[in-house]
Amino acid sequence: MHGMTTHAIQLLKYCLYSGLLTASTLLQAQNLPTCPSRPIILALQELGQFYRNGAGLDKDMADEFAKRSGCKFETPVLPRARTWQEIEAGRVDMTLSAIKTAERAEKFWFFPYLQARLVLIIHKDKAVNLHSQEDFLNRTDLRLGAVRSTKQGYNEKFVQKLRQLGRVVDVNDSERLYAMLEARRFDAVISLQLIYGAYLDPAQMENKYAVIDWSPADLKGHAQLVITKKNFSETEAQRWNQLMQGMIKDGSMLQILKKYVSKAEAEKMLE
Repeated sequence: MHGMTTHAIQLLKYCLYSGLLTASTLLQAQNLPTCPSRPIILALQELGQFYRNGAGLDKDMADEFAKRSGCKFETPVLPRARTWQEIEAGRVDMTLSAIKTAERAEKFWFFPYLQARLVLIIHKDKAVNLHSQEDFLNRTDLRLGAVRSTKQGYNEKFVQKLRQLGRVVDVNDSERLYAMLEARRFDAVISLQLIYGAYLDPAQMENKYAVIDWSPADLKGHAQLVITKKNFSETEAQRWNQLMQGMIKDGSMLQILKKYVSKAEAEKMLE
């Protein structure tokens, strides 16, 4: 049992005494991540149903990581911009609900856990004859709101063009972003259903806003687990990914997601 964690040894002892030791149990115990001598720091952000007011998908995932690994976790709530600074410096170990970019992949390990399509949410009266990103760019009256340090996936080049034109309003957090959208301080945001659904009244969405998806139909964007390369080797990072994939395979992730979206929506996110 050399190199195995205390939690893994306890799991094996339980299974031996109860007659439940199987090849899969042994493999699970051997592949558990090694717990560091200190708590693992997993940063959360106020981000709609991913995390808001003390609860959310990312918090549930962090709790499940701790339960399955036997490691201690701390989950500070930080602005998105500061999270990236802290994880790059190694003062934060992990974060969730992130978008992978080539630049970020040089510094961090990325592991996808659910499909997520970014869409444009725009005041309905501003969406007339708006059929493409080019149409938005040509409408010089239109401005976009964004949370600092948030990447926009397929829409990133479009956002950068708007930024060069001085047509992006940056804010520190999602709460303020949607309050300003409601107040018409800008016209639109790019977001995920798990985020905008927590801030905009579903009963008023159809009357007040248009939802536009400009991503290619076959594009599969993902929310991802991020682990800093400062503190974790590729082997250790892969063990955390295996633990997370186990949550998906045994249905635990589906049960967590169903707290925030319908069963059909949850299943589609996990395809």
